[in-house]
Amino acid sequence: MAGIAAYTRIGFEVDERGVARTDGDHLQFVLGSEGLQSIALASDDLAADSAAVRARGSVDWVRLAKNNGQPASWHPNRVQRIERAYIAVTDVAASAAHYARVLGLPAPKMERGTVINADMAIFQLGPTALGLAQPNAPGVCADALARRGPGPFQILYRTRSMDAAAKWMADHGLPPPARGIRNTGEQAMLVMPEHACGVYIGFVGPE
Repeated sequence: MAGIAAYTRIGFEVDERGVARTDGDHLQFVLGSEGLQSIALASDDLAADSAAVRARGSVDWVRLAKNNGQPASWHPNRVQRIERAYIAVTDVAASAAHYARVLGLPAPKMERGTVINADMAIFQLGPTALGLAQPNAPGVCADALARRGPGPFQILYRTRSMDAAAKWMADHGLPPPARGIRNTGEQAMLVMPEHACGVYIGFVGPE
């Protein structure tokens, strides 16, 4: 599968089923598709949580899944877990209010994303977050919205070493990831969609 080969070059350990497991979460490849198709939120009581969400409505690109608690793999890019998954939207304030109502969560305050050039609403779900992003200038989010329309477009991983991740990619033929500084002040870098099956793959962490 081309996706497994691409993500192996980025530094992920992908198993024979097309799953790259990190701490408490995972990325799974779907045969015959490109881009980020959906985001699954783990539930400890899938039946009850699904019924509660259905009673409040529905949201695009997000589904609930059983928390399976599988152990993380060791990845050459030293990723630990998914920090955030981002969805591009055309009206972040309206989308945030809708997602908050359906998911039964408080509406988050707006933030300014300096790497993806977007206004963002970040739903913090334990150590991992779901971000809704509306472009405020040319850049990553605007490009994703223009190319694919609204929908998931980026996964941001926390890594133990951005240098180790960058070295692995360079050793496997990928160009240097684009670098930037988050609104938190942390260093971040991005692998472009043409090298990641239509998805922006971000890394944040120590050098």
